[in-house]
Amino acid sequence: MRLVVADIGGTKTLLALAQSTDAGWRFEHRSRIASQDHAALADLIAQWLQSLPGAAAPDAMGLAMAGPVRRIGDRTHGTLTNLPWPPVDSAELERRFGIPVALVNDFAAVGLSLSALGGDDQIVLQPAAPDPEGLRLVVGAGTGLGTCLVGPAPAERIYPGEGGHADFAPADAWQAEFAEWVRQRQGRCSRESVLSGAGIGRIAAFLQARSPHETLAEALAAPDPAAAIGAEAAQEDPGALRVVERFVSMYGSQLADIALAALPKGGVFVAGGIAPRWSRHFQSPIFIDSFRNKPPMQALLSGLPLRLIVHPEPGLLGAAVAARRMLEPAGDFE
Repeated sequence: MRLVVADIGGTKTLLALAQSTDAGWRFEHRSRIASQDHAALADLIAQWLQSLPGAAAPDAMGLAMAGPVRRIGDRTHGTLTNLPWPPVDSAELERRFGIPVALVNDFAAVGLSLSALGGDDQIVLQPAAPDPEGLRLVVGAGTGLGTCLVGPAPAERIYPGEGGHADFAPADAWQAEFAEWVRQRQGRCSRESVLSGAGIGRIAAFLQARSPHETLAEALAAPDPAAAIGAEAAQEDPGALRVVERFVSMYGSQLADIALAALPKGGVFVAGGIAPRWSRHFQSPIFIDSFRNKPPMQALLSGLPLRLIVHPEPGLLGAAVAARRMLEPAGDFE
């Protein structure tokens, strides 16, 4: 079984040919393509397929896209949030490429990847026995803050959410002051305003306004402040570490708030682009203590399995699972 898989964003699109093996999924011919260089997704995929060496035709296609995806009758329709491409329609892609197409939201794809993750693809942050019949929660900060719930195996139905756009709930006086500072500048302070790449820059700017630090000034002037802060934190710079610690503390607290609403006894999974790069900070007491500190629910939260996904391409992995289900239906992954 050979599958075309893609993780499609407003800036870049990752593509690969995926094959399922006894040792797990194998990805070949990985490519990273600037999305804005093409007028439509179908054109981008067609050009990439033409670049591949001669081989057997793929059996199906799995596409994970950064935007809302919904089923309409027997077809799936999606729009990319940060790129003015025409809407993506699974039936139109099937006619053009002659193979079944599974189209899913990019964070739903991360949820689908859970069943395919290996032991090396996860770091255990809080050991606990998962309930095989319990829901699983996936939350990930990157450009934004994605959330979804995953039902138990074998169906593993995906319930996408928009928890990142809920209001940020400060856990202490410092966070309340920071949230008000964000509200004055943004009109509102959502979870995504804090737990995202842009949120890291806001934390740095807030700290810099109150206690100037040369490193933070330089990072805030960089094209990507979050990346610059991460690089400085890796060198143990005190100013950058202050930002990281505040971010990780707020992440743990907000993750617990989301978990309390769903009680995901099957496990809580931290995903996204930021946490894997800052994995040592997410393994620190700052994160774990913030996650547990919800009196009187400390014991309940301490009993939830908590893991960090460090697979380099969970979106591609989930897209491969979705494509395989087109050929071997195993549940509802809408």
